[in-house]
Amino acid sequence: MKLKKTLIIVALLSVGTVLSQGLKEKIADKKFDNEEYASASEMYSELAAKKTPKTKYFVRAGESHLKIGEYKKAEAFYGQAFTNQGMTDRDYYNYYQVLKYNGNYTRATEVFKKINTAEFKNIRSALTHHADYHEFLKDSSNFKIGTLQGINSEQGEFGAFQVGKDIYFASSRRNYGAMHKKYGWDDSYYLDIYVGSMEGATVNHIHHVGDHMKTNYHEGPLVITKDGNTEYVTRNNIDHNHGVKGKDNHVNLKIYYRGKLGEHWEEWKEFPYNSADYSCGHPTLSDDGKTMYFVSDMPGTLGSTDIWVTHFENGNWSKPTNLGQSTNSEGKEMFPFLFENEILLFSSDGKPGLGGQDLFYTVPSPDGGFEPQNLGYPVNTSYDEVGVFATSNKTGYLSSNRPGGMGKDDIYSFESKNPIFSTPVNFIVKDVLTKAVLAGAEVSILDDAGKVIGKANSDETGHVKFNLIPGRNYKSKTKKDGYKNLDIMIPEKDLANLAKESKELYIEKKIFGLVGLVTDADNNSPIEGVKVTLTDAFSKVAVVYNTSNVGDFKQIYDKLKEGDDVSYIVKMEKKGYITKTVPADISIMKDGFIKLHEVTNMKMSKIKIGTDIGKLVDLKPIYFDVAKWDVKPEGAIELDKVVGLMKENMGMVIELGSHTDCRGVAKANLTLSDKRAKSSAAYIVSKGISADRIFGKGYGETKLINKCACEGKVVSKCSDEEHAQNRRTEFKIVKIKG
Repeated sequence: MKLKKTLIIVALLSVGTVLSQGLKEKIADKKFDNEEYASASEMYSELAAKKTPKTKYFVRAGESHLKIGEYKKAEAFYGQAFTNQGMTDRDYYNYYQVLKYNGNYTRATEVFKKINTAEFKNIRSALTHHADYHEFLKDSSNFKIGTLQGINSEQGEFGAFQVGKDIYFASSRRNYGAMHKKYGWDDSYYLDIYVGSMEGATVNHIHHVGDHMKTNYHEGPLVITKDGNTEYVTRNNIDHNHGVKGKDNHVNLKIYYRGKLGEHWEEWKEFPYNSADYSCGHPTLSDDGKTMYFVSDMPGTLGSTDIWVTHFENGNWSKPTNLGQSTNSEGKEMFPFLFENEILLFSSDGKPGLGGQDLFYTVPSPDGGFEPQNLGYPVNTSYDEVGVFATSNKTGYLSSNRPGGMGKDDIYSFESKNPIFSTPVNFIVKDVLTKAVLAGAEVSILDDAGKVIGKANSDETGHVKFNLIPGRNYKSKTKKDGYKNLDIMIPEKDLANLAKESKELYIEKKIFGLVGLVTDADNNSPIEGVKVTLTDAFSKVAVVYNTSNVGDFKQIYDKLKEGDDVSYIVKMEKKGYITKTVPADISIMKDGFIKLHEVTNMKMSKIKIGTDIGKLVDLKPIYFDVAKWDVKPEGAIELDKVVGLMKENMGMVIELGSHTDCRGVAKANLTLSDKRAKSSAAYIVSKGISADRIFGKGYGETKLINKCACEGKVVSKCSDEEHAQNRRTEFKIVKIKG
C-alpha cells in the first residue's frame, strides 16, 4: 500500500509539471502576441531549457531577445533552433539579421542562403552585388562621430530635429502620462517629446514640450515645417487617452498635425490616410510643406514598412505612392528625412549594410533613378542607426543603440571632411555639327567600377540631371538613335562646377555612306575625272559622280541604316580608258563609309594596242565539247561580257584568239582553234557588234605561255593544271578607231 501511494504522488507531480509547462507556454505566447517581448523572452528562455524543448521555444526566445536588443542572447537561441527542424523563412531572415548585428557576416550570408521563398528576392539580388561588407568601411576616415553632450540619459533618445538653437527629440527617460506607464515591448517608459537649447556642442535646459503633447502612449518624433506654422507628430492611435487596437490586435501609429493661428496652436488633426489597421508615422516635409515622405505598412507595402510620398494639392493630400524597389525592400525602411528638398535620408535593414538599421540616402524619382547609398562606417555600425537629421552637407545628428552609449538609444553628432550627400550634376546634349539641343538622348552615369548608378533621358531642352556622390570619378555614356555613342570621363574635381552650369555633351550623327576609289590598272595611281554611274539594281535609279583629284567619290545615305542591303551596277567612263561596268552588292554592317573599291574591281585600263579586254571583265574560261566549236550556253554568258564592253567602247577593234595546249596533233589543234575563234566572233557579231570590229583567229598550240610543249619527241611533264593555262581565249585590242 505504501508503494502504491508513492507511485500516485509521483504521477500527480508529473502531471503538474506538464500542466505548468503548458500553462507557461500559453502565457508566453500571449505576451509574445501582445508584443511584451521583455517578459516573453524570459519565459521562452525557461521553456527552451526543458529536457524536450520545442523548436518554437528557441525561435521565439531568439526573436524576443532580438526585439529588445539583446543580440548575443538572440544569436545563441537562434543557433540552437538552426540545428533542429521547423524554422520558417522568416525565422531564417531574423537569424540573418541577428548575425549581422553581432558582426558575423560570413555566417549571416550562409543562413540567408537557406531561405527558399521568393519573398526576399530583392535582398538576395542586392547581396549578390554587395557581398563584401568591407566596402562599407572604406570611407571611415572621412567621418568624426561624437556623443551629443547633455542630451542623452540612461533610457533612450532618438529623432533629433533642430529649429534654430532649439533641438527637439523623443525620449523614454520619464513618461508624463499617468503613473509613469511602461511599455511591455522592452519594459521602458513610453516616449515623450523633449526640447533643449544648443549651446556650442552641448544641449542645455532640456524640458518636456508641455501638456499639449501629453498622452499615455508613445509621442514622437516631432517635425515642424520650415515656416514654423505647422507641427507633425507620430503617436499611437488613441481615443480619450486610451489605445485603440486594429484588426491585427495592435495599437498602430498615426500621424497628427496642427497649425498655428496667431500665437496659439489649433487642435490636432489626423492625417487623412491614417488607419487603425496599419501604421503611418515618421513624416518629413519639403521646405514649402507640400511634399511629405512618411513610413507605413499600409496595403501595397513591399516589406515590413516602406517609405511613401504624398503631395498637398488643391487643399488635400494626394493618395500616397510607394517609392518602389529602388528605395524600399522586403525589410524595414524607416525614419525618412528630406535634406534640401531633394536628398532623402532613411534607415533600412533590408539593404546591404553593416547590420541592423543602416542609414542611406537617395534622390527619389518615378523611375527609381539613383541607387540608395550606404553612409558607411562609422556613421553606420552593426547595430541600429536611425532618426538622422542633417544640418549641412557635412554635419548632423543620428540615433544609435551602438555599444558605449548611456542608454538604449543615444543621439550622436557626425561630421565629415568632405560633402556627404550627392552633388547635382547637369548636362545638356547637343548635335556636334549643328549645335542644336537634342531631346530623348539616353545618358547613363557609371561609377569607377563600371556600374551604372543612374540613367535618364534628356528633356525637350536637351537637359538631364543627376545627383552624384562627391569625391569620386565618374563616366557618362550618351546614346541616341541615329547618333554615335559618346563616352566621357567626369573627374571628381569637375563635379562642383557641374552643379552650377551644364556640361555640354556633343554627339555626332551616324553617317552611313559609300566611298569609291578608281585607280589605273597598270600602276594603281588614282584617276581624276572618271564619270561613275551608280544604278540601283532594283529601283533602276541612277546617280552620277565624278572622281576627285585623288580618284575618289563619296555618297551619303539619308535613309539607309545598319542591316540594310543595296545592289548597284557600277559604270566607270573616262576618255582614254576602257569603259567598265561591274556589279556590286553591299551590306551595311556599321556606321561609316563602305569602301566600294574593296567590294568590286574599280581598276580601269587605258585603251592601248595589245590589251586583253577579257581580263578587264573577269572572263571565265570558255569551254567547247570535244572536237566541237559550237558556242555553249555557259560560254555565251562569258561572251556577253565582251559584247557589253565593246558596246561601251565603240572605237576598239578586237582580235578573238583561240589557243590550245600541246596535246593532240598540231595541225588539228590549229584548225579546231580557228573554227572555235571564228564561231565565238560570229556570236559576238550576232549580238550587234559590227563585223569589222571583231574577227576570230585560231593559234592552236603555237603560242604556249609556259614550257608545256609536247610535240614530236618532246615529252611534257606538265600537270593538267599547267596544260590548262594554254587553253585560253584572248580578246586583244588590235586597233583603235577615232
